[in-house]
Amino acid sequence: MGEVIELVARERTYSGREVAEMLGIGASTLRKWSMLLEQHGYWFLRDNQNRREYRQLDVSCLTRFYELTKDQLIPLEEAAQMIVSQNGTEAAQRETAVALAPASHPAAVEDALEALDAIDEKLHALALHVKQQDETQQALLARLEKQEAYIRSSLKERDRRLTKAMNDILDAKVQLAKLKDAERKTSIWHKLFRLS
Repeated sequence: MGEVIELVARERTYSGREVAEMLGIGASTLRKWSMLLEQHGYWFLRDNQNRREYRQLDVSCLTRFYELTKDQLIPLEEAAQMIVSQNGTEAAQRETAVALAPASHPAAVEDALEALDAIDEKLHALALHVKQQDETQQALLARLEKQEAYIRSSLKERDRRLTKAMNDILDAKVQLAKLKDAERKTSIWHKLFRLS
């Protein structure tokens, strides 16, 4: 297994910045595309700090992804599925493991394949977890929107009631003022003409 790791270290890889420059895109766009491909089952090498390392095969796939999304205007999700299905991720992983392992050490190839299978299982479990998290998030967002709609309707109803109450109070004050004015006028006539 140590020889496989040594060979991986010797294979020419590119950093995210280098690939972004090659494709003429931003580093954040490259990260977004890479994560999308990984969500659909694509596999990238990682360095000891868990940063993606791009092989020539990866650069070719990302170039094809660029062509599909930018030139042919295919949606990102659909393009990612196309790239993954065209490359057959398992075949690409096995091809990488076999290419990296010395031909004279079949045990190293087997170890590499087992390690890749374990990684593939973990990635699948992680993708499933991400999908579940996304579904939970969508459910929470729907619940939050429902609560916001309820709050808005409650506030509108409260405002309507307050406005009606204020109008009723103003009407009552106007009526009271009219009654007091009429009473005052009546008492003036009584005083003037001494009506008893």
